[in-house]
Amino acid sequence: MTPQGKKKVLVAGFLLMALALGLNLILILRGGSWGGLGTLLLGPALLLVGFGYGAGLAGGLGLGAIVWTLILWSQGWLGADMALAGLGLQMVSILFPKFFWEAGQEDEQTYAGQRNPVVVERDTLRGTLADLRRQAEDAERSGRETDALFHAGREISKLLTLSDTLEFSREVIHDTLKQADHAGMPMFVVALVDEERSIFNIGAAEGLDEEQVSLLDRGFDDNDFYQWLRQAGAVLVPRVAAESGLKGVPLPVGVRSMLSVPLVIEEQAIGWVVVFDMGDCGLPERDFSNLKILCSQIAIGIEKATLYDRLQRLSVTDGLTGLTVHRHFQSRLDEELKRAERYHEPLSLVMSDIDHFKHFNDSWGHVAGDSVLKAVAGVMQKGLGPSEMAVRYGGEEFVIVLPRHTKEMAVARAEALREAVEKLSVATESKELSVTISLGVASYPDDAMTKTGLIDRSDAALYQSKKNGRNRVTAATEPPSLTTSAGQD
Repeated sequence: MTPQGKKKVLVAGFLLMALALGLNLILILRGGSWGGLGTLLLGPALLLVGFGYGAGLAGGLGLGAIVWTLILWSQGWLGADMALAGLGLQMVSILFPKFFWEAGQEDEQTYAGQRNPVVVERDTLRGTLADLRRQAEDAERSGRETDALFHAGREISKLLTLSDTLEFSREVIHDTLKQADHAGMPMFVVALVDEERSIFNIGAAEGLDEEQVSLLDRGFDDNDFYQWLRQAGAVLVPRVAAESGLKGVPLPVGVRSMLSVPLVIEEQAIGWVVVFDMGDCGLPERDFSNLKILCSQIAIGIEKATLYDRLQRLSVTDGLTGLTVHRHFQSRLDEELKRAERYHEPLSLVMSDIDHFKHFNDSWGHVAGDSVLKAVAGVMQKGLGPSEMAVRYGGEEFVIVLPRHTKEMAVARAEALREAVEKLSVATESKELSVTISLGVASYPDDAMTKTGLIDRSDAALYQSKKNGRNRVTAATEPPSLTTSAGQD
């Protein structure tokens, strides 16, 4: 029904109600029945229902009332005036609230139309705020990570020796992995390339016991694994069991995944950081990127430390024989004497000289003489302990420093050295050369209390060995039982 039609019906309803009301008032004034007032009151009641609960409910009740009014009228219980009044009231009670209810619906829709953009904008702002909060958190974390990487790079640049660099690298890799989202107990190795043999040597390890490190060290000697790492580059392996390149590599028990990051200098890998994981190694991309950045800094530090160690060795190492040079020997001997005095321990010095060395140079040339020097130096280097030192003292003279060795112990070591040199056969262009050496032994505190005294006493004992026929060991101011030579018991 159009709005104009609704208005006409409402007007008709009100006219009917007015006509019925007028008839009822006339009847009442003439002493008629008051019963018609019930029908008149029904209309306003339905009108209130329509406004309160909607035109649908009021229409239903009104329809029932119309039927009831018609029944009463058909039975003669109401007059025509009452029927007209009831019909008019029902029309008004149904259409009048519906008219305003529909108007209210239009207002509701208008309000909703105005409200929806506000709600959408509010939700959009909430989403934007959440995004900004996440971005701020990411920026804060990124800042911390950048600071940590900068600090690590700065600290690595301060380190000089390879051992210090590897130890610091182990610590900073541990911290980086521990802060990662997947963080469990870090388990990794830093393996350095031995270019001459195309294998790895494990320089540092974390989360692995000595036996596991030893097994890995031997496993890394496998050239196939070496080549696999070279080809793989920086890679995450989610299932090591399915990777053919890892077959036969003695990985730690229970390892399911691993990742490797090369330590690259000028596009050449000088080593690898290999991380093992008992799970799926779910390292986020950002943490993986940070690890790669860290490894690039570690690579620079390792390269610098390797060069430094090499220069240090060159500065204290004889270029021909590889033994310690005389200058470094003097400072080391001072340190060892102070330590021996502090801890009340013995210290022995073994001085030796190649017998008839001038004859090698004069008869077969200096090249042959150099071969003899290198061969004897090689024998002296074998079997040296961590604190022991072999020195090229000058020309064909050598010294061995033996901390915590009594004179008897040093004499036994010297005799074993003499026998090993006597068995040498040095190849030259002309012939195979046999070599012998003479040795003198002196000890602190038995023979001397100072560095100069110890060197002089061992040199004097060496002189006695040469004077007595060479190819023998003589202890300083020793009884005859402490003098040994070839052929003696």
